[in-house]
Amino acid sequence: MEINFGIAQLPASQINVVGKKIVDVKWRSDEMINGHILLAGGSGTGKTHNIRKIIREIVNSSRHQVRVHIFDVHDDIEIAGDSGVIFSESTSYGLNPLNIDEDIHTGGVRKAIQNFINTINKTSRKLGDRQEAVLRSLMEDLYSANGFNADDPKTWRINDGIQRKYQKKCPNVDDLARFASFRYKKMFVGGDSRSAVALEKLNKETVKMQNLIKEGNADATEKLESLKEKAIESYTDFVSGIKTGREIDELLKFDSKTTLKSVLDRIENLKNGGIFKNTPPNFDENTPVWRYRIKNLGSEEKKMFLYFRLRELYLNALKRGVQDEIVEVIVIDEANKFMDADPDNIISIMANEIRKFGTALVCASQAFTHFTDDFISSVATKMVIGIDEMYWEKTCRQLQIKKEHLEWVKPRETALIQLKRNSSDPNDKTDKIKWFFTKLSP
Repeated sequence: MEINFGIAQLPASQINVVGKKIVDVKWRSDEMINGHILLAGGSGTGKTHNIRKIIREIVNSSRHQVRVHIFDVHDDIEIAGDSGVIFSESTSYGLNPLNIDEDIHTGGVRKAIQNFINTINKTSRKLGDRQEAVLRSLMEDLYSANGFNADDPKTWRINDGIQRKYQKKCPNVDDLARFASFRYKKMFVGGDSRSAVALEKLNKETVKMQNLIKEGNADATEKLESLKEKAIESYTDFVSGIKTGREIDELLKFDSKTTLKSVLDRIENLKNGGIFKNTPPNFDENTPVWRYRIKNLGSEEKKMFLYFRLRELYLNALKRGVQDEIVEVIVIDEANKFMDADPDNIISIMANEIRKFGTALVCASQAFTHFTDDFISSVATKMVIGIDEMYWEKTCRQLQIKKEHLEWVKPRETALIQLKRNSSDPNDKTDKIKWFFTKLSP
């Protein structure tokens, strides 16, 4: 693969080293330390144009089949002949975040549950500790009901050799919503839940008694006796209502009516968010460029969509195994919206681990300051095509460049480009150059 960024006129100090005044600035996949590219440019600097150019040249110069995934947050990175799918509340296409990785080391029920919870917690509305525990219990029961036992890796496979009336499948968010609703109704509405209702009432009466004891005044004595009688009555109702013997376990597992209802509401909101649907996107397998058109999703939905899909692509890459060449490229526009300092952020994980499995990241943002130093250092190719002055000071520190270098950049005309390469042609001395002052090609 090859990308021709343009030409660079070398300063006098580098001409002596390289042996020529003007050099082509070319990205060649087999020479780079990794295929990752980080592009920084503000609005109007030609960021989208350069993303399109990078994608086109990668596809056109590849000697083998390559798949490009574009996460298009503004719906403006169209490539001639691409296969695009719109994701919104109105379309039928979506993702299933409850799919299970069958690998005994990297997958399983608990890992699927933890990934789901972690991704939800990446949004601004994190789950509380009690909500997280309840959701975990709900999901464990749901997976078990569908034939996936958390403690038995053999059951993590869809084709586990067991004959069933209906084909085994991974549950989805719709199933989770129905299951949570069933649990809620069973415990607090259904006729067989009398003991659970009584136990919850008993707990409330006990809390009131504890508060009165703490008060320790004479006026509280009469109230205390009244509450004791109510507690005894509730306990009697609880014991009388026991039918299955599992009532206590279920109530402890799902904490309280209020917590279970809050989790149910959260699941319903996820279901209605426009990204978790039962029909997978109908991308054209014969088209190299797949464009995920996510403009119409809310900011939280965009985050969850990207994280879940990247997690799928990451696991697929691991299964694909070590590759000699780049076979997959992931393009993330406005990548700053999805980045944070968490080392478990899937983008950071992919930047550090995905190279040897044939995957390259192309991330675009308005400035390098939106990324951690670790992430920046893990990217072999960097492009500065014009960033706002407010970011200059920190950018100079991060990239170890001078202010004059940033002043030299003219949007849509010139760019600073860094190419970190492995050992190449011994006659090519340009690998000693840290930054190319590049006149961009069309």
